[in-house]
Amino acid sequence: MALFLSPVIAYLIGSLPTAEWLGRLKGVDLRNEGSENPGTNNAFRLGGRPLGAGVLLIEMTKGAIAVLIGAALGGDVGAVMAAVAAATGNVYNMYYGFGGGKGLGISVGALLAIWPTVIVPVLAMMVITVLITRSSGASAIVAIAALTVMALLWVVFEWPMAWGIDPTPLLIVLAFGLGVVLWPKFWSDSRFRRQSRRSPLRQA
Repeated sequence: MALFLSPVIAYLIGSLPTAEWLGRLKGVDLRNEGSENPGTNNAFRLGGRPLGAGVLLIEMTKGAIAVLIGAALGGDVGAVMAAVAAATGNVYNMYYGFGGGKGLGISVGALLAIWPTVIVPVLAMMVITVLITRSSGASAIVAIAALTVMALLWVVFEWPMAWGIDPTPLLIVLAFGLGVVLWPKFWSDSRFRRQSRRSPLRQA
């Protein structure tokens, strides 16, 4: 029973509209201004670095706390379930009619708690993609795809984890689960999608 409580608790943590609350404390309405997305990018645009950094830090903390609770309740399986559920709570937020943020900040926090050694290569992939495409959406798409590839490499070669879970096929489940949750939001915002819409093959 405790194992199945982990994703429920994690979803509730992920759903907490902390970005909106912090924005209102700073006099910014993230839900009705800018991109109307209660996330880090919109917070940076509307409230500058202090608000953006605050939103990112809180989202990462939520992700890490959700994973730690999940691990306490259900071990490695509970931690993976909690990581995916927390991201789901952020992206499909019950307080916003199952809309919400894009889940990147909370996913980074979850990864820091469950698989910290993957953070540097993922961030490197994002930075390289941003420099090439000038699109944050495209960088996130590449990072999500890279996460699945890295999960396979970690499982096959048993690369170090530092802390968190062991390098078992659960990493693949984690990467795939986060991808399913995060991909749609970032795909709709990426240049890849806009370019595919203009593709002659699609117009034929």
